[in-house]
Amino acid sequence: MANSNTSLPIRTSTVILRTFDGVKISAFVTEPDAPGPHPAIVFGAEAMGLNKFGRRVASDMAALGYVTITPDYYRGNGPSQPDNYNDFSEVMVAIGALDFRSATYDVLTGADWLRAQPQVDAARVAVWGYCTGGTLAMLAASLDRKLAATVLFFPSQPRFEKLSVKCPAHPMDLVWSITSPVLLIYGNQDPIMPPALLAEFRKNLDQWSIRHEICIYDGAGHAFCAEVEQLHNADAAAASWKAATGFLERHMAPR
Repeated sequence: MANSNTSLPIRTSTVILRTFDGVKISAFVTEPDAPGPHPAIVFGAEAMGLNKFGRRVASDMAALGYVTITPDYYRGNGPSQPDNYNDFSEVMVAIGALDFRSATYDVLTGADWLRAQPQVDAARVAVWGYCTGGTLAMLAASLDRKLAATVLFFPSQPRFEKLSVKCPAHPMDLVWSITSPVLLIYGNQDPIMPPALLAEFRKNLDQWSIRHEICIYDGAGHAFCAEVEQLHNADAAAASWKAATGFLERHMAPR
């Protein structure tokens, strides 16, 4: 059983996934160096792509007893400097070019890969995403009926600016089809989630009886977990980590 009191040695590796449309993409894997079967998490990396922060989060969760996989939903075309938080111009271009439909299926491919692993308990697979990866985790949760839990750290696109072939539906309008419990996390200074939009999001979860918890952190802006001065809010980051790990402990206990 994964829990916040566990600290296990871990292994890391990179695997190649074949996506639904036949493209090969890389994915970062972490796992406890201990007998399974273990619960598991598909991570949606933040918009920067997989970087030091994403690797640390995945490794920390492996130390708590989870197998994790973080697919490269940019398919090799993400920001060239994923740890550079001083210039977001390249990141904005990458987000603008992202095919959210294909990227969502890349997250789902990660879930399928986890369920096929002998060291994973296929009944205990969750999605957990940050920023744009939070959007993809929300979309994946609306399509995958087998997920045990969904953790959404400040999804950057609860609504798209406009719908298109690459952005076919507003993510928050699809929560009606989510079957797993949802944890939604934002800072109250995040311009992406103003009070009126949060009220609409909460209404959607309530009216469709989606099991959910919402955590809003005072004084925190967007991407407050990122460990850079201009974004980081230490209190919110610590509290949200405790909330997220506790949420998984409650909803991913052995059945």
